[in-house]
Amino acid sequence: MNCLEFRRLKLTEPYCVSKEAALHASNCPGCSRFQQETNELDDSLRTALTVEVPEGLAAKVILNQSLKHNPRRPTRRYWLSLAASFLIAITLIPFLPTQTLDAEIITHLDHEAHQVHGKSGDIDNGEVANVLLAAGGEINDSLGTVTYASKCMMDDQLIAHFVVKNGNETYTLMLIPEEIDNIIPFQSERWHGLIVPHAAGSLAVIASRQTGSSVDFLQLAERYSTAIKRSSI
Repeated sequence: MNCLEFRRLKLTEPYCVSKEAALHASNCPGCSRFQQETNELDDSLRTALTVEVPEGLAAKVILNQSLKHNPRRPTRRYWLSLAASFLIAITLIPFLPTQTLDAEIITHLDHEAHQVHGKSGDIDNGEVANVLLAAGGEINDSLGTVTYASKCMMDDQLIAHFVVKNGNETYTLMLIPEEIDNIIPFQSERWHGLIVPHAAGSLAVIASRQTGSSVDFLQLAERYSTAIKRSSI
């Protein structure tokens, strides 16, 4: 008997022990090892098949399958828990961290959302007055050469947004209804500027960082604060 015949016999009739098979296994270490592994596997299968099935297992399996196809409807406790979670979320909203005013301005400028609704070119005083009025402001004196005017939404409030020329430099002005108590200087990679308290809320004067660091924002803020007053309407 050769190795192939021995292994075929062992796989088809694992409990058949012939003299030829026993003689071959005693003289062939590989087939002897194969015989041992086959016997161990067969013993494991026999042990698994003799495990006692828990009482009611079939009924539990059938019930589980039926629940998968027919999911239970949400209970009253489920809806109450959902409502409680929603109430907690609403209660915590006022305590969630919000952007500071200067950060809101920088975000607004970086996204340039104002360009969608604004007007560019030579902006006359009538359009300037119309934009200012939307943010609670009114013309008190000329802003100079205005090249852009827009009513913008920023953090759920309507602001007046302008681009003005002052000599060879260009600045952005924002009249914002939000009130502040102190002057707020700010800067980012692209912008730097100043926010000052105003009768209509607050006024921001902003320049591109390319303008340089020698800009006298306080002087500009005083000038434009005088040119804009709180609306009497």
